Amino acid sequence: AMASCECFGASVTLVRASGGAETTATSAEIIEQADNLQYEFDEGPCLRAAEQGGAYLIVDTATDPRWPVWGPAVAQLGLHSVLSIPLFTDARVLGALNLYYTSIEEFADDEVEAAKVVAAHASVALARLRSERDLWRAIDSRHLVGQAQGILMERYRITPEKAFAVLRRHSQQHNIKLHEIAATLVRTGKLPGGPVDPG
Repeated sequence: AMASCECFGASVTLVRASGGAETTATSAEIIEQADNLQYEFDEGPCLRAAEQGGAYLIVDTATDPRWPVWGPAVAQLGLHSVLSIPLFTDARVLGALNLYYTSIEEFADDEVEAAKVVAAHASVALARLRSERDLWRAIDSRHLVGQAQGILMERYRITPEKAFAVLRRHSQQHNIKLHEIAATLVRTGKLPGGPVDPG
């Protein structure tokens, strides 16, 4: 039986909302180096897969003409074959799953398909994680604003509406986000930027 290729390690490249990409998970330091070289040279399959979608197979990093700078540099690290598969939801590309190999691999179709299945599972997990994180952040800030209102109502004997107006005015006057004002008040009992005028 033919030996299947042994994957040396993997990484996940995520596309930042602000543009650009970063490696968020990696199984070995050498792989982190290989990913970082892509960002440095602005060249490489993880970047392309993350930006454009579509799987990228690199059978021999040293000679693949698509990556003239990055490929040879990675070959010197001892990584000779790479498979980069996009991670995406229906709406957007999240990033790429990158599999690195120390030997030169002729990828079989079923190996690529298996990697795509892994990438599909990873996409679902990442999308859920990202939306849950955003959701909790929104709930958190609303919760904090409510607590801050409660403190001001108690302290100045004012209505919830008045307390909210105080927070909003303070936020605008000092150019500090509302949830940061609320967080500081809840944490320290004081409003950032000086005393409050409850009038």
